[in-house]
Amino acid sequence: MKTLSITLLMVLISGTVFSQNRQGQNRATPPPIAERVKTTLEKLTSELSLSKEQKESSIKIFTDFYKSIDNLRSAGNRPDRSKMNSISLKRDKEFSALLNEDQKKKYNKLKDELFSRRRRPNQ
Repeated sequence: MKTLSITLLMVLISGTVFSQNRQGQNRATPPPIAERVKTTLEKLTSELSLSKEQKESSIKIFTDFYKSIDNLRSAGNRPDRSKMNSISLKRDKEFSALLNEDQKKKYNKLKDELFSRRRRPNQ
């Protein structure tokens, strides 16, 4: 009986340790940066009526943005909120410089939907 109890205890402990080690591995891998940039620019182009020049200039801005965000997240820990905000502000400033006043207003309304990490019901 004592051997059975010890065996059961060992199984429970090893199961608990194993599940704790796997918690970080259950996160979904984000799509490649080029795909995220393409998706973002498709949405922005249709919503803001971006010109060809605006779209081409935006590629570097959004590529740099997604690379910076991925670098912060790659550390494995929860990224520093102030650094994330700084990266987002830089993106907004650079992208807004390309836009006219009407486009800027539309972008300010649209950016929360585009860049929010909140889970949406259909995902």
